Amino acid sequence: MKKNRSRDKVDNIVETKEEKKKEKSNKKKRKAEEKNSTTIGTVGNENEGNFQKQDEWITDYQQSRPGLKILQQRIDEFIVAHEEELEQERKEREARLTEGGWTLVEHHKGRKKTTEAESGTTVGSVSQTAVEGKLAKQKSKEVSDFYRFQKRQAQRNELMMLQSKFEQEKKHIQQLKAARKFRPY
Repeated sequence: MKKNRSRDKVDNIVETKEEKKKEKSNKKKRKAEEKNSTTIGTVGNENEGNFQKQDEWITDYQQSRPGLKILQQRIDEFIVAHEEELEQERKEREARLTEGGWTLVEHHKGRKKTTEAESGTTVGSVSQTAVEGKLAKQKSKEVSDFYRFQKRQAQRNELMMLQSKFEQEKKHIQQLKAARKFRPY
């Protein structure tokens, strides 16, 4: 039994190798036929066809990429259509809610606004402290010593002032000692 199986395997391997050789030879024949079937006289016609294809490709490319004005117009139209769609969806939602007897309550962020009864204009109320706080923040943003050399100069000036004050106080103390009225405590 074992010998029969091994012979069957060998036979299968031999058959597959023979099939592969036949396939290779068939491929070589087909390639040779393709080479022989091409004609030399049609080169001019092929080039003209290629030029026509190139022209078509160029026009397709140019049509697919419009100018800035046309593109801006298309974008504007799309945005307007999209906003109308959103508005219509919002109205439909509100209509569905009101049909059921519900009242739609919306929360608006920001400061509270009131309307004057006489004129109908909207008036926003802002506290005075909030305004002053904003102004203070704006003033604090201004930097007097922006550059490094300006900071160094400011530090030098501060040190010079402190040294001069120290010297003045030293002289004052010496004068008090000389007058014998020095009372440190």
